[in-house]
Amino acid sequence: MNYNRIMEKLDYKTIAKNVVTEQEIIKSKFITYLAPIATEEAGKLFLKSIKKEHPKASHHCSAFIVGDIERSNDDGEPASSAGLPMLQVLRGNKMQGVIAVVVRYFGGTELGVGGLIRAYGSSVTQAIQAAEILYPQRVFTYAVTFPYEFINDVEVLVADIGEVIDRHYDALVRYDIRVTNPESLEPLNDICRGQAVSECIKDDIELIKEVS
Repeated sequence: MNYNRIMEKLDYKTIAKNVVTEQEIIKSKFITYLAPIATEEAGKLFLKSIKKEHPKASHHCSAFIVGDIERSNDDGEPASSAGLPMLQVLRGNKMQGVIAVVVRYFGGTELGVGGLIRAYGSSVTQAIQAAEILYPQRVFTYAVTFPYEFINDVEVLVADIGEVIDRHYDALVRYDIRVTNPESLEPLNDICRGQAVSECIKDDIELIKEVS
């Protein structure tokens, strides 16, 4: 699994924390659990915990996407009537690092394959709508070295484009500056009259509530 490669595409969403929703369809109760996961093993452990919490449920259907691994399970429902539609909802919402488990308590009335597909799919959709969605954003940290005389001008620029996370004072000033767009640092060359030296020392992906 090349999880980092998938994550670096940045074309995905995840959730901030566990979510539980519930709906009743023709007397059957569908309880949906969403959880953020970092590995396939974490997904298996989460599913195990839900089964332990609901030992008398009729079905514990699941689907998850983590990195380039996708899994779904119908847990006794007709083939492709539960796990697959759940997985398709995760895919359609570009979820990454998320597991969905839908616990069904049978209400005595058969829903048919079409009804099950709609029930399980809508259960996951409902849970995603209730979740706090996080989006990936690349964040760069640059070490910028410059003469003391330009401190005020650099502070003004950084206030508009990012933040200073560390300051070092030696023969020259060094600021460690976090930005989401490295090009925003280009004015430093003019501000410091060609005496600023910038070096990228960290390249991270952070999860935020909204894409900036």
